[in-house]
Amino acid sequence: MGKKTWARGLPARAFGGGVERMRISYYPADRRVELEGRDDILGVVGYGVTTAWQGRAPYVATALVPTGPPVYEVIAGGPAVSALRDGVRYAYDDEWLFAAVTLGAGGSIASVAAEAYGSILRVAEDEGYGYLIRAWQYFPDIHAADEGLERYRQFNRGRHQALEGYLARGGLRPAATCIGTRAGDLTLHVLARRTPGIAIENPRQVCAYRYPDTYGPRPPDFVRAMKVAGGPREWLWISGTAAIVGHESQAPGDLEAQARETFTNLDAVVACAGLGAQPRVLAAKVYVRGQGAVLPPWPGSWRSAPTLILRGDICRAELALEIEAVVVGGPQNEAQ
Repeated sequence: MGKKTWARGLPARAFGGGVERMRISYYPADRRVELEGRDDILGVVGYGVTTAWQGRAPYVATALVPTGPPVYEVIAGGPAVSALRDGVRYAYDDEWLFAAVTLGAGGSIASVAAEAYGSILRVAEDEGYGYLIRAWQYFPDIHAADEGLERYRQFNRGRHQALEGYLARGGLRPAATCIGTRAGDLTLHVLARRTPGIAIENPRQVCAYRYPDTYGPRPPDFVRAMKVAGGPREWLWISGTAAIVGHESQAPGDLEAQARETFTNLDAVVACAGLGAQPRVLAAKVYVRGQGAVLPPWPGSWRSAPTLILRGDICRAELALEIEAVVVGGPQNEAQ
């Protein structure tokens, strides 16, 4: 990545547009008052932000810190209705629902994960947005022991417990990111829709939900990406992606080699999604373990992606890098 900045595209730049109303933007934290007055925001996620949020939109205060100044990630749509129910903060327009919950993570992380997902699923299904598209979960000490099992593996047990009934009712596993923090609570935020997306897998990788039991008693319940239609274009929400081939981690201890493998996986997912000849990366988030890591240059079309770089622990201790992205393709893409 060389000289890639902590959040390319500042001041605020919307990465959607066209006839669809979904927009994803990164804003410097000093734009808070401007954001708080808007009525089209579905959700706001803070990274490194310490100022209290006073806006109408649901807000997620993460414990993840960017490599530069504090930043808000803003997901906006049409005029949004905001609400609070049973600890879940959410907002919705005529197509999308954003929902978030924050729970203390000091006890059994399996129980906390089951409660968090259960609460959000009840709200989303009751409001008529029964299809999870994208989920983000952050919690502390992801590799610590919890009742004799790594906390990430315990988290997968709790997530599976909550999703089992939902999947039996016809729901779909979402694209997802799970990152460890050094402190704080468990935060879970999701995007859901009234209509289902299309799950996209990577032919270079075993489906995560079919991992062997060497990775824990329950495999992680997510898909590599979820594709949805938005007006004349198609959106691809890519899960957190790392240097994994089959189900095995690659190049432990070699950040540059892991980055190359990660981009190969990202390109494979985009190719499988069938987004047309010139798909465009709307936004990317990089999670990197440790301080002072020098990230290698990005290849091809990824070089121009608006990017936010965050410090966090990857779900496998031997991996130092994970990248997620939103990619768009369709007949209007070349003209944008």
